[in-house]
Amino acid sequence: MGTDSGRCFGCAEAAPGWAAALRPANGLAAAVYVLLGLNAVLAAAVVAVDVRCDLLLGRLLDGSGDAGLDDFDAVDSVAEALNGVFLPLALATAVMFIVWFYRIRENADLLLPNGHRHGRGWTIGAWFTPVVLLWFPWQLMVDCWRASSPLDAEGRRRAPSEKVLALWWSTWIGSIVLGRIAAASMHRVDLAVLDSLDDLRNTIRVEAAGSALRLVAAVAAILVVNRLTFMQQARRAEVNPLAARVAQEARVQILASPPTAATAPAATSAPAATSAPADAPHATAPEAGPPA
Repeated sequence: MGTDSGRCFGCAEAAPGWAAALRPANGLAAAVYVLLGLNAVLAAAVVAVDVRCDLLLGRLLDGSGDAGLDDFDAVDSVAEALNGVFLPLALATAVMFIVWFYRIRENADLLLPNGHRHGRGWTIGAWFTPVVLLWFPWQLMVDCWRASSPLDAEGRRRAPSEKVLALWWSTWIGSIVLGRIAAASMHRVDLAVLDSLDDLRNTIRVEAAGSALRLVAAVAAILVVNRLTFMQQARRAEVNPLAARVAQEARVQILASPPTAATAPAATSAPAATSAPADAPHATAPEAGPPA
């Protein structure tokens, strides 16, 4: 009987450094929580600005006359401030998330060495490689998720639900696609032409939808990071106790099993007692008496 990584429990017990090699990712996860939370707040703010701008453009196109340049200037100043925060926050989040992801993959390699479709280096390179970035990070995360899944009382892996992974990745990819569409549409808008205001309004709506998806993706990513970090922490805590228990059960079973004919010692008769030769000297005990 062995562990889910292919190692026997006796070896795991004999090598306590195996559990110590599972490095906790709690500190990295806490930093990722904060950065993802800030991304969620930023995405919500962008949605609010886009909705406000859409309402102003609607009033302008309707000819109601209650939307002035001051209103647009206020919205534009807020949008510029948000754009100034977006890039540094996105870079910081990407760096911390990849560092956390690499640590998780290191642990997952220990828990299930042969359960990964791509090498460990792809946890970094997949995010910067065109085309494959659309599905490689997803596969890498799913493999780590399955490798880190909890064990039952018999040491068998229980596959957890992957719905939160699907929610995170689908909303993340959707936000990227809508963001690219909005950026391409914005280049074709001519603000000097009144008819282009309709196109601008549609572009703003697409951007708002992409930001809304980014908000959901950030929240789902927090759930993914939390669950995966917790699962590995729990696996680290249960490695040695489970190994010790199963190894002890194996030893008891071996000791309790009767020996086979091949291993039983050959029966031998007890040697007959032989008398000492007649001419052998006999030691006699001294007579008791007072000391000289």
